[in-house]
Amino acid sequence: MKLQSIQILRGIAALLVVVYHVRAMEILAIGNNGLSELPLLNSFVTNGYAGVDLFFVISGFIMVYVTDGIRSGVKSSAEFLFARVTRIYPLWWVFAGLMSLMFIIYNVSGFGSGWDRVSQGQPLVPYLIKSFLLVPQNAHPVLGVGWTLIHEMYFYAAFTLMMLVPRRFWLWILLAWGTVIAGGSFVSLTKTFASGYSALVFYPMTMEFIMGAVVGLAVSSGIAWRSGILTLVATLWLAASLTFQGVDDASLMMWGRVVWFGLPCTLLVYGFATLELSNRQAWLVPAFSGAIAACLISLLYNVFADSTVADRFGAAIMSAIVGAIAMMIVLWSGWLGGQAMPERVHAVAPLMQGVYRGLTRVGDWSFSLYLCHPLLFAPVRLVFAPLGKVDALAPIFRVGHPGPLDNIAFYTVSLAAALLAAALAYRFIERPMIIGFGKLRERLFYARSATVTAE
Repeated sequence: MKLQSIQILRGIAALLVVVYHVRAMEILAIGNNGLSELPLLNSFVTNGYAGVDLFFVISGFIMVYVTDGIRSGVKSSAEFLFARVTRIYPLWWVFAGLMSLMFIIYNVSGFGSGWDRVSQGQPLVPYLIKSFLLVPQNAHPVLGVGWTLIHEMYFYAAFTLMMLVPRRFWLWILLAWGTVIAGGSFVSLTKTFASGYSALVFYPMTMEFIMGAVVGLAVSSGIAWRSGILTLVATLWLAASLTFQGVDDASLMMWGRVVWFGLPCTLLVYGFATLELSNRQAWLVPAFSGAIAACLISLLYNVFADSTVADRFGAAIMSAIVGAIAMMIVLWSGWLGGQAMPERVHAVAPLMQGVYRGLTRVGDWSFSLYLCHPLLFAPVRLVFAPLGKVDALAPIFRVGHPGPLDNIAFYTVSLAAALLAAALAYRFIERPMIIGFGKLRERLFYARSATVTAE
């Protein structure tokens, strides 16, 4: 059974990464225009890359959750691996191929800065082959966000081996796996970038996949304790971490982000999953209200990654406090409303359900959104650049122009383009692939009732 609440978290994770990359492109556009205006969105947006941490936790959870009830063995393992490989590679090849084509066009037209910058000096053909196969190398793949898929494929390979073992041993295997990774830190095997297989195996962010898998075991076993309260706590914890965390140095890029982002994301996945399984999604209303309030307060403080610890700490604490107050107001209002005017509370339900379905839809698009958005932002910037040179259009299209209109326009166009492209890619490319490979999997493994869902 697909959990809609987890799809919502997927959508949130993708949107965090997208907004983070819009901000990066905004900074580049401001610099190219010879201006020095500050970015429109700072504070928690500067740490939007934490959406990847949420993705990793969700991945670990989903792998365990969807295999609940599947018998361990070679056939199940092979079917699982087939499902995951056909889920990742075909869509990756589409967008990695488009990015390769874009680089060729940019370099031929003079907009690009050469393959050496992209491939970090590696020969072109081996670089592209490794990029398309998602294997470690000394540079990010041709489509930069693909570095996370290298880790995903490693997770899937390891999980395929786990499925050869009876499920009752999985917790011990996961604990041993985590112990090995932690032990690697003591003998200097951990690196800030998985440029080789050793660095990939000992990369600390694998702990987030393991934590998600442990949550999957707990949820599959029916363990649900204080799900509503834990969801609210996790929401405030993550909002505070996003606001407080500073410069993404080597410490943060290894174990730091596991602590700052991985732990609250793990708690959030547990809360969302158990709330849906117990039909108590009403708790998500105060959770979202608190998250929105905390993020708005964070933006008002306008702190940066290199702001002082005192400034970032103050912004994080105030964000958490205001978020908690918003949660309590919603909870109290809901309780009072349910007592005094239940018909009005019920009248709001369709609106909440519409928002829920909308966020779930974004979650369905999340993989396409994650892969397609880097291809769009550079063209958006290139469209804004000549329009911004026209004085009459400068307030809207010259990124870095005094006033917020240009920044708002840049964010609006970028986000709209990304969501539209993701929706179309899901509808006409990704979903047909899911259906087609699902049918092929059924024919190959002859076990309709035991197939592993590819979603």
